[in-house]
Amino acid sequence: MKTFTGHSRIDPNLEATQQADWHMTSHPRPAPKNFSARLRAFYLASTTIIGMVLLGWSIIRLWDGANEVNLLLLILLAAAAEIAATFVQVGENKMAYEVGTAVSMAAIPLFGPWGAVVVVSLAGLSFWLYNTRQTPFRQKAWEQLGFNIGMHAIAIFVAGLVFFLLQNRLSGLVGMVISWVVTAVVYDQINFWLLAIILRLSRGKQFKPLAFWLENRWAMLINVLVLSIGGSLLAFAANEFGWVGIMIFFLPIVLSSVAFQAYVRQMKAHMDNLEAIIAERTQELSQLMREKDAFLAVLTHDMKSPLTTINLYANILQQQPDILKAKPQLTDLILRSQQTLTEIVNNILDLEKLQTGEAMPMKKERLDLTPMLEYVAQALMAQAQEKTIELDTDIPTDSIVIEADRQQMERVLQNLVSNAIKYTPREGRVVIEAAVLSGTAVIHIRDNGYGIPEAELPYIFDRFRRVEAHSNKAAGTGLGLAITKALVEAHDGAITVTSQEGVGSTFTVSLPVVIGRA
Repeated sequence: MKTFTGHSRIDPNLEATQQADWHMTSHPRPAPKNFSARLRAFYLASTTIIGMVLLGWSIIRLWDGANEVNLLLLILLAAAAEIAATFVQVGENKMAYEVGTAVSMAAIPLFGPWGAVVVVSLAGLSFWLYNTRQTPFRQKAWEQLGFNIGMHAIAIFVAGLVFFLLQNRLSGLVGMVISWVVTAVVYDQINFWLLAIILRLSRGKQFKPLAFWLENRWAMLINVLVLSIGGSLLAFAANEFGWVGIMIFFLPIVLSSVAFQAYVRQMKAHMDNLEAIIAERTQELSQLMREKDAFLAVLTHDMKSPLTTINLYANILQQQPDILKAKPQLTDLILRSQQTLTEIVNNILDLEKLQTGEAMPMKKERLDLTPMLEYVAQALMAQAQEKTIELDTDIPTDSIVIEADRQQMERVLQNLVSNAIKYTPREGRVVIEAAVLSGTAVIHIRDNGYGIPEAELPYIFDRFRRVEAHSNKAAGTGLGLAITKALVEAHDGAITVTSQEGVGSTFTVSLPVVIGRA
């Protein structure tokens, strides 16, 4: 059976919870020593004393003539239901699955209001003992226990009197339904307002009982249905079949409550795991956004430079068409700047494809790596000579045949060799090596440049990633290596890097060979 419990936090030391009825679930913070504090103390003492008197009188009243087996069984079941209650946090509210108070309500027609007082009080005592089992005896919240017992005893005793009053005046099925519903309403509202008074005395005007009532009125409706339906059915079963009827009716409910409690624990563990995953993904997304912002800043700078070069030399050519005779290199500068812009745009487009999971267009064919490596070395020779860098090759004369997209494979090799030249200081050395090992083409691009810090190596192929210490040594968007890795893997290959700061780096590309050396 399910009840929804309103949960309102008044302050860090005081909270009110309706769990099929209303409980003071923690020790209220004492108010200052003034009239309100004395009134609060008087109210607590009065409620506790009235409840204890009712409990004592009820025990005496039941001493003779009661069916001890059924009464004891109801007490045990009510206590078990209270202890087995399952709470689920839902926003500002708690959802409680328990039927303890419905059991106490069932005692009204069976043993009278005094029987219900005994059941609800002893069930509440069991619940309190269970919750404070690890608390030292001297530190137990006795005030909380006394008030809760008094509050429930008063509420259910008055509700029991109302039940018998209605039973004497009403008859038939309709009369029975009205009696149970009104009894449940009386119990719920007395229970609620007794708690609301102590909250008002503890917190003063900060706590508004009417607003609290309006906030939880929807839960009260469900609570009344649970109390009336559950109590009436259990009372009927006990009256018709005795203890057997109680067990037959109640045992499945207790078992379902225990099963649901286990389910809630599993779901809570699952939700905690989901929260951890979400937090991790959020952190990753935040990091990605920071990297993207940095990338956009670099991109703006890197695009501005070739655009400025193109604009400058185009204006010179427009104003002085004959200047090419004296400075033919101007066209090379313009074309190189245009090539840089094209490379940036292509990298951005390819990045979008990678992010959306779209495969890059590939037109694979059998091709020979040997002449391709020679071509790449020749194509980048001018870039190396500008920095007086020695660009050497150690490439076998035999064919190394692979199945690849010619344009994309040239792009991979050019990216790696160009990067090696960029991040090698003047008068350095870059070497392109190739060999076939165990049916695999292995290409090494070695340099004696700046090297990559050890902490940066695991992230060197990440998107937007640039070695921070090298950001002022060469232009770059941080996309080249990420795209290079994606292209190599699209050819069923692998790429790795070894590096030592101040010594140099070696990028190694491994690709499956279709036909080995001729």
